[in-house]
Amino acid sequence: MFGLNHILYMVISALVSAGILILMYYKLDTEDKKIGGLKFFAIVTVILHYSSLWVDYLEDREATIGSEMLFAVHPCHVLMWMLLVSSFLQKKSGNISGKIVQLMNEFLFFGGIVCGSIGIIINENFGNNPTLTDYYVLKGLLSHSTMIIGCIYVLVGGFIKIRVKNLFGIIAGLSLFIVDGVIVNSIFAIAGLDTPNSMYLMEPPFANMPWLNTAVIGVAALLVGFTATAIYEAIALPKEERWYTLLSAKIKARKEAR
Repeated sequence: MFGLNHILYMVISALVSAGILILMYYKLDTEDKKIGGLKFFAIVTVILHYSSLWVDYLEDREATIGSEMLFAVHPCHVLMWMLLVSSFLQKKSGNISGKIVQLMNEFLFFGGIVCGSIGIIINENFGNNPTLTDYYVLKGLLSHSTMIIGCIYVLVGGFIKIRVKNLFGIIAGLSLFIVDGVIVNSIFAIAGLDTPNSMYLMEPPFANMPWLNTAVIGVAALLVGFTATAIYEAIALPKEERWYTLLSAKIKARKEAR
């Protein structure tokens, strides 16, 4: 890991992704085009994720299906499916459905960048087999790259605005991670199989950092999310539009209504 091939992939992927996002920003100028762009990268990500099965079958006349193909074991699996679902629900304008899509979009942007980047930088498959000639390794890196493009485009395409209230989306997404992890780990336990440590609920992600458990990661994510969005509001928004002003106004209005 972090050999020449890995570093080159990260640099090239970052440059190509930035170029694609800039192109999408200027070329996709209608709502339908923007949703189409989001759908494209969501679908491509899913296809890349499963493409190794087709390659294995065509090469060996058989394909082995791992747990990560059948279950959302890792955070990026949840984000991949969330990106797909979100891309097909963008025009839902109902009160409840609209809020759900908004929460999904907010978590996709923040969670997608963090988890997708970690999936490229600390890629377990690449660490076990540090080569880009193995299609299973390559498609894992490519699918993370396309997912990151889709997740960043949620902001670039104007589907969300960076605000402190994005924390609600982050909380909802982290909660979904926990629910998914409990369900997947429980299914394996009931079936008498070794736990896949879904969402790292059973063991921390890094053996040499046992203190970095799910709870610590979740709290850190909320603190970083709040700090980043609060700084953005302080720089980009007038005082009357910032989170603390709006919160103060709501509290005052409720007191006056009593």
